[in-house]
Amino acid sequence: MANQFFKNFPEIQYTLNTGKIITIKDFFRKSSVEQDAVNDLVEYSYYELLDGERPDVVASKLYGDGDLHWTFFLVNDFTNYYDWFMDNATFEAYLDEKYQGQVLNATVSSDIVSASGKFLIGEIVTSNLDSKTATVLKVEPTHNRIVTLGDTFGNGETISNAGGKSFRIDSVSEYRDAVHHFENADKVKRNFGGSGWTEIPLYRVEMDENEKKRKIKIIKPSKIKRVVSEFESVMSNG
Repeated sequence: MANQFFKNFPEIQYTLNTGKIITIKDFFRKSSVEQDAVNDLVEYSYYELLDGERPDVVASKLYGDGDLHWTFFLVNDFTNYYDWFMDNATFEAYLDEKYQGQVLNATVSSDIVSASGKFLIGEIVTSNLDSKTATVLKVEPTHNRIVTLGDTFGNGETISNAGGKSFRIDSVSEYRDAVHHFENADKVKRNFGGSGWTEIPLYRVEMDENEKKRKIKIIKPSKIKRVVSEFESVMSNG
């Protein structure tokens, strides 16, 4: 059985959506080396995930054995469990964690970085109004902006660092809503807008990437027993 075979694999910690931490087997270390050895035996099909379907649930549905969820990671381009398609709640939590802070947009890139000075990650910036302060999380001169975490700033305020570098805030947004790139009707991408160019925010890019993960490659149910048997044989001889 696959369960018995994988008992000797190293273990890693994995955090569930509920925040509970569990221990799982890190079978990726060796499978990436041996995968080609069983590839010739595999007949693939595809499955479109429903919102909230965990790997073990899909394995039970397709193969009648939830323990065979590891086969999805064997045949797909997944590095770990975080590459699995995220339902809406998980996706929102992911965005909140990845894109913390507020984006402060300047007029030109030299407002952010220039020969006269620059904003630095980790430093404190101060507003000219009410002595509001925040920590710089990211500096992105390509997009004429910095990302801060702390007090909330507003349009028209001027912020400055200890070195005297300052700029007037042109606009403000939540980080997840900030521009990732611009696209035209032909899906050509660039970093600045203009007539005929549509703003594509960070959350839209993340959403599209997550949606690509909905359709996964699977081993045909009629072949799963043979593939698992062969995979165990190859792994045990490595």
